[in-house]
Amino acid sequence: MGLIECSSGSPNKNDGLRSDILTLQWPPGVIPSQLPNFETEARRLRYQALGKACNEANIPSLLLGHHRADNKETAIMRLIEGYGGEGLRAISTESDIPNCEGIYGAYQSGGRAYITTQNESAKALFAKHGRAEDMLAPIREYRKQGFEFGGVRIYRPLLTFSKRDLQKTLKDGNVPWVEDHTNGDPTISIRNAIRFLIGNKSLPMALSGPSRGLETVAENVRQKSRWRDERADNLFQALDIVSFDARAGSLEVRIPIPTELNRKMGHSQTIEQEHIGARLVRLLLQLVSPHDQISLQSLETATKRMFLEADEALPGHNAKDRPATSFTAAGVHCERIGVSIADPGLKFNKSNEYTWRLSRQPYQQNLPEPECPIPPTYPSLYNPKSKKQWQITYPEPPWHLWDGRYWIQIINCTAKPLNIRPLTEDRLIRLKARIKAEDHENTKAPAILHKLLKEAAPGLSRFTLPVIVDDEDNVLVLPTLGFEVEGLTIEWRVRYRRVVFPDNIKREAVKALPEKELQHVKQPIITSHH
Repeated sequence: MGLIECSSGSPNKNDGLRSDILTLQWPPGVIPSQLPNFETEARRLRYQALGKACNEANIPSLLLGHHRADNKETAIMRLIEGYGGEGLRAISTESDIPNCEGIYGAYQSGGRAYITTQNESAKALFAKHGRAEDMLAPIREYRKQGFEFGGVRIYRPLLTFSKRDLQKTLKDGNVPWVEDHTNGDPTISIRNAIRFLIGNKSLPMALSGPSRGLETVAENVRQKSRWRDERADNLFQALDIVSFDARAGSLEVRIPIPTELNRKMGHSQTIEQEHIGARLVRLLLQLVSPHDQISLQSLETATKRMFLEADEALPGHNAKDRPATSFTAAGVHCERIGVSIADPGLKFNKSNEYTWRLSRQPYQQNLPEPECPIPPTYPSLYNPKSKKQWQITYPEPPWHLWDGRYWIQIINCTAKPLNIRPLTEDRLIRLKARIKAEDHENTKAPAILHKLLKEAAPGLSRFTLPVIVDDEDNVLVLPTLGFEVEGLTIEWRVRYRRVVFPDNIKREAVKALPEKELQHVKQPIITSHH
């Protein structure tokens, strides 16, 4: 697998292009060709290798060479696998790099100074500033609020070109065509088998004829999906975000009654309402959910409760016919906490609205709790200027993605391993007893903890907060609240994962995570007398 880096430096014999060969690291004892899901595993390792390489080389954008034939092969594969509807859409021309969840710098993180121009606010920002250094100001502000941003984006600029056209272009430019020799082996993977059938004209005319019927279907589905995405985003931009508390990952949002999603329409329009509504629900859930991928098919009930049946909760409806006031979806607990009625006599008054609260669903007792072991961080001695004073330094610790929501970085200066786990009732009881017993100087630590929990994580939502615990499962730090016990020998900082808010969100609506930086270099502790 190759990675080509574009350089803006002085050109060399390769016209400024430097190529690297990346080797996939399979687990010990695994024979790739014998895996039943070889193609899926190879794809996962391939993207992870590319993501790590891009992060190390500070490359935010990755261009892939997929062409028109790849679109056809993908569409046929999806037919074989039983997909229909939007499952048959063409390959995306742009997306976050897949299969890199939890890899800092590759997966929606790393904070590189680029801004995508996917929405109007970003386009306006670029038009206003024009220079990368001027655009850093809003990015720094975003980071100050405790959110991650960035990550590797992939682009496929050659999807509209046929393989023959690309080969001819290279030939005209005196550039050799290079192809993986395993692509011609139909026994390795389903894609290779499909490629073999296409090359030998063994597919039915409807799938391989000059009309490119299947490719047209796939492209039409992609365009339809994109139109629905845009409609949902327009509705999302109009929502009123009352508050987003990054400390617990909770959201309060006002939703007007009605929206275009709950007006009575014909059958075909109702189907579109369902598709657009599911996308709108997904945009809201993605602010809180621990899941990277949220299936639209799984949101049918959530869409009806939050939007399609919204008018049925207004006065005048039978109580037994009203939709439930709470439900869970994609690991998120959704609760309707208020209905504001400007004029009860007008069912569709524009000032009527719901307020919904979205928070992380409490962990199920029959499932293992999310955790992240943190081994001790070993220091080294550093002599910056003279031989008389030495300093202890620690290497940059890795970022860990906990529960799909929080990036946490820890320097563990203890001799024993630590862990990141959720706060539980038992852990909280033992923490309260400890800080009460150790509060000799009357620092009011118990009262401070009580206030923080009441404000940021009321009720059961507090039991979704991450805590750093020692090897005996004692809580040392509640990082998202900025609360820690006295006498710690660890350093930490935390950020919320990358999220996309409506453009009109007010700054005061966002409750930020605590600002904290690691002190990598300690004070001099060794003095030399030589």
